[in-house]
Amino acid sequence: MAILRNIIRTGTQNVDEIAKHAIIAVNRFSLVSLLLTSCFGIVFYFLTGELQILAAGLTEAVLLAGVLWLNSRHKHLWASYAYICIINGSLVYFSGILAAIIEVHLAFLLMFGASLLFFRKDRDRMISIGITALTLLLCEYNYSYPFINPILKTDYEQMLLRWLARPGIILLDSLVLWYYKKTNEALYSSLMKRSEELEAANTSKNFFIRVTNHELKGPLNAIHEISQTLLLNDEVDESPSLKPLAEDLYTASTTAMQEVTNVLDMSQIEAGKINQVDNSSINIRQFLMNLCKVHQYTANRKKVSIVTEFHDQLPLTIISDKAKLTKVMSNLLVNAVKFTAPKSRVTVKAYVKDGLLYMAVKDRGKGIERERLHTIFDPFETEQNSLMEGSGLGLFITRHFIELLGGKITVNSSPKEGTVFTLHMPLIAGQAEPQVTQPAIAPADYSGKKVLICEDDEISQLYLAKFLERAGCTTLLADNGAKAINLAQQEMPDLMILDSHMPVMSGRETITHIRNHPHLAHLPIIVISGDAYSGESEELLTAGASEYLLKPVSFRTLSDVMRKYLTSPVNNKRLPPAQAIR
Repeated sequence: MAILRNIIRTGTQNVDEIAKHAIIAVNRFSLVSLLLTSCFGIVFYFLTGELQILAAGLTEAVLLAGVLWLNSRHKHLWASYAYICIINGSLVYFSGILAAIIEVHLAFLLMFGASLLFFRKDRDRMISIGITALTLLLCEYNYSYPFINPILKTDYEQMLLRWLARPGIILLDSLVLWYYKKTNEALYSSLMKRSEELEAANTSKNFFIRVTNHELKGPLNAIHEISQTLLLNDEVDESPSLKPLAEDLYTASTTAMQEVTNVLDMSQIEAGKINQVDNSSINIRQFLMNLCKVHQYTANRKKVSIVTEFHDQLPLTIISDKAKLTKVMSNLLVNAVKFTAPKSRVTVKAYVKDGLLYMAVKDRGKGIERERLHTIFDPFETEQNSLMEGSGLGLFITRHFIELLGGKITVNSSPKEGTVFTLHMPLIAGQAEPQVTQPAIAPADYSGKKVLICEDDEISQLYLAKFLERAGCTTLLADNGAKAINLAQQEMPDLMILDSHMPVMSGRETITHIRNHPHLAHLPIIVISGDAYSGESEELLTAGASEYLLKPVSFRTLSDVMRKYLTSPVNNKRLPPAQAIR
């Protein structure tokens, strides 16, 4: 058995797995054919005395042994062609001297299957099949117009041929079918194993990204809160040296948080989890102006102004997915501010043309090299700038979201004019809402209001408390859900700000306990989470949370949400621009 195994595997050293399968197939078929032809020639000679058949059978056996020798010399392509030619040549000769065409039809199936097994290139396969087709034509011609004289004369010899030759051909055909079955089963097993490995790796990757995302958002949120606290400080506001540093800190924390979110979005896109469009009515002018205000702090660092241009035919409201549109325009604004020239201008334009809504973001930068315009939307394509190098995912995510909304995005760039990204999408005008003059919101003072902060990150807890205390709130601090529940029972706060991930008791468990408590059931709970995976917000809101905000927490956004539950007037000092709530 060891000798047989070595013969079958001859020539398979130092070759790839696919080539190894083909070489083994050639060796196996050569060995089986060698044994069959040798046995056929010897047995037929002893039964009939026809020396010509013995000589032909042994000659074919020697030639087939040569195929094994070619493979041992690593002449694999020559070995494959040699087997095809030897078998086809023997078919022509034996069908002539034996005057039997039926075996050729059976052998054609063998040679067709062998051609697909032995060769990797389609050209070689077609040549091999062509040789087999030519063999069949020659056999048919010889059967009708004999040019090889037959040697079988008696019915006895014909019967011997039927019992000896045909089973051998059928055996070889069966070997082809068995080999295909074995190969397919091996490929299927390998594919399933690889699929399971990839699924496990993808699950591990997504888990790692989710955990890392949450762990990163904790300290980044603390940095963001520190920057906002500095910007609220009157001394910093009046200091020509400290104010730029505070604005740089705010810009860097915002940019870092966006990159973390982009990585998370990328993983969700790969997993096919961001394919749903949630349409709502959007006041498009107000929407774009608010986004410009959000990014103006970053623009201030370079003394860049962000301006808007709206055409008259632009409707008041449109129907679209606000969250995805926010991500799209935010990514474009971030890039525009990042790469525009200092003391220049970024222009956001919205207009209607041919029934489509167009939005464009133009900067006054040095432009993008022409050869890079073809790859700018590919993932991990990025440029360096003076503050931070991005992950290269923003434009990839932007294009994905725009295509989900049924639109497209294009880019034009030149060294003189800068770069303009233009997106267009189907225009679905919303119903115009009646304009109601809102009374001016009075400055507020939350004096006397107790706010319970449940946050396990001490830095976030500290600066969140500083912000609330500036607004007049009395703050109560807890670093896990169990402590928060005990503190809430003792102090009966007016509002609770709750981190979603904490030790001892999770955010969801804390909410459930509070909602089941007879005296705390109506306590407003604002959840602040660093986990941007879809499903968590719905889960916590269903459990009983009043609001759900993502880190980094914008103090302005938090103040707007608090106003819904703490109705006293507020002393509203100048706040940094709000982040979009996802």
